[in-house]
Amino acid sequence: MTIETFEHIAKTLRPQLINLCNRFLISNRLPEEAEDMVQETLFRLWQMRERLDNYQSPEALAVTIAKNVCIDHLRKQHLRLEPLEENDAEAPQETDQSLIDSETLTWIQKTLAHLPANQRRMLMMRSEGMTIDEISTICNTTQQSTRTMISSARKLMLKLLRKGRQ
Repeated sequence: MTIETFEHIAKTLRPQLINLCNRFLISNRLPEEAEDMVQETLFRLWQMRERLDNYQSPEALAVTIAKNVCIDHLRKQHLRLEPLEENDAEAPQETDQSLIDSETLTWIQKTLAHLPANQRRMLMMRSEGMTIDEISTICNTTQQSTRTMISSARKLMLKLLRKGRQ
């Protein structure tokens, strides 16, 4: 694979990978971390450049690598968490809307956590804009099975969200 070909692949994948990494790192709210995860993903792809022609979909491989890089990052970070001080004077004052947005996001994340892992994963990939074909390739399932899993995940998510409002 030539440098130009790899650069073309990297340029087309970067927005999708940044979006994916931002979703994984949503609780951190640091865009630099997402960029670091994308850089790590592209670095790993670069190391595999001689073998990329063997893959049917380098894009699906890149998404899988990015997901694994984010998971590794979150695992490492979880081990280094420090308790926050409640009276931190430097903490920015949040507006009512940002509090509502934060609570809504937390609520959705908690609801997502109740989904089975494979359904949650497929639903997240679909929300990232991936096609059914790409998701089924990554998850090693049939397209019909992927559609069914995503549909079931959406229905369960809706049910749990409605239940949480009551």
